[in-house]
Amino acid sequence: MGSLKSIAQGYLAATALIMSLNIASLMKSGDTWLALLYLLISLIPAGSLIYLKFANKNSTAHPLPDEKWRNLLFSFQGVALAFWTFDLTTTFYAINVTGLAVELNPLGWPLGILGALAYYGPTIIGSYMLLFKIKDRIAFYAAIPLTLVTLGMSAQNLMAGNQNFQVFVDTTALATGVRYSLLALIAVVGLTIPFALKKVNTQPKAVLS
Repeated sequence: MGSLKSIAQGYLAATALIMSLNIASLMKSGDTWLALLYLLISLIPAGSLIYLKFANKNSTAHPLPDEKWRNLLFSFQGVALAFWTFDLTTTFYAINVTGLAVELNPLGWPLGILGALAYYGPTIIGSYMLLFKIKDRIAFYAAIPLTLVTLGMSAQNLMAGNQNFQVFVDTTALATGVRYSLLALIAVVGLTIPFALKKVNTQPKAVLS
């Protein structure tokens, strides 16, 4: 479960970073309303991240220093997945919704997804094996360059996603009524998700006899 929590924390932290970049782009374009909308959306990953960070703070069990470093290193795989997700969603908007962009990958869209999936899938599995299954010092050091290469690959996804998001900034136009409805919906979801996570986490767990 520690590995799942680590990758989730990395994913949520990177998503919050992406949302901050989106808000900055919207503010720069002069669309303050959508910037506020995205700020409320960012409460969802931010609130979930805070909850995961402090949910078990009162636990008497403390991870060993080696375990902390392994969890931190594995969390960067979640960062890479978040950057890739951002690239996928903005590419879908730019190609399928607006029709103003084309996929540069020779496989085309959406088959171009398979190229990144063929890399990220084995990388996550390999990193998990090195950090949580083999668990020796050499395996830990081997996971470091693997993680750095993954972050380099995902940085390209982040840059591509930012370019695609600019298409969204340039083309989006929502009616006033729709905007207020979205604002209300996202505000409710953003404020209630942390409480929902807390309720699920505090549910009594079944004991196997």
